[in-house]
Amino acid sequence: MTTATSGAGIFDTYSGLVDSVVSDSESEGEKVVGVSIAAAGAVVDTVGAMVDPLGALLNAGVGWLLEHVSFLREPLDALLGNPDAINANVDQLKQAAAEMRTLADEHRQDLATIGDWNGEAADAYRSSLTQAAEELESLGKTIDGTAAVAGISGMLVTTLRGIVFGLISSVISELIRDALIAAASAVVTFGGSIAAFCGVGAARAAATASKIASKISKLLEGFGRQGGRIAKLAESMEKLTKGLDRFSQAGGLAMGAYDAAKPMPAEGA
Repeated sequence: MTTATSGAGIFDTYSGLVDSVVSDSESEGEKVVGVSIAAAGAVVDTVGAMVDPLGALLNAGVGWLLEHVSFLREPLDALLGNPDAINANVDQLKQAAAEMRTLADEHRQDLATIGDWNGEAADAYRSSLTQAAEELESLGKTIDGTAAVAGISGMLVTTLRGIVFGLISSVISELIRDALIAAASAVVTFGGSIAAFCGVGAARAAATASKIASKISKLLEGFGRQGGRIAKLAESMEKLTKGLDRFSQAGGLAMGAYDAAKPMPAEGA
């Protein structure tokens, strides 16, 4: 199948690899949180650190339930993360990718400066510049892919935190309703309704915590797969960097030959 990069040699090879890795990374949305997540425009939403669904218990006047359900707050805190830092890291990677593409363009523009130079040294230099440009463009593509995987990973965390927040808020709403009923019946039952409800409430909270733990387990598995993808991209970047070192040396030698062989400018020119 012909693609937008077909026939581009090195870049075509790395572009296919990066596109495959990013596509696999996008599938983590459905696997981990049951939501489709696209790499394009992956920006991690800032989640307020003070969000606390358990505060509803105090506002409803049934704060005595907190001792039975306070452990629900732990997974919410664990999923807080640092959205600003994640976005900053993604932005830095994208900027580095843009710089690689700019360097690739500059290498191609340099070819126009040696149009009148022929011979083996000229061929070697042109080959060096052309391959170096492809290496740089491939490096930019690979860095872009790394930024996409990092952005998707951040979105997995904040998306799951929203889901967890919803689960906790839902069970808290139910507990408040039933707790108020138990409190209203406390006088008649000599406090027995409160004691009984605390047991029921603790069981409901434990069931919710178990469901949340299962979702976090999926997140950790997803992170393991994401780590493997980033490692694959890092390996590609290492190969490209080594290639660029080789081409830089070859290009430098060829350019030295050109400087030595090019005609001297006429006096007064």
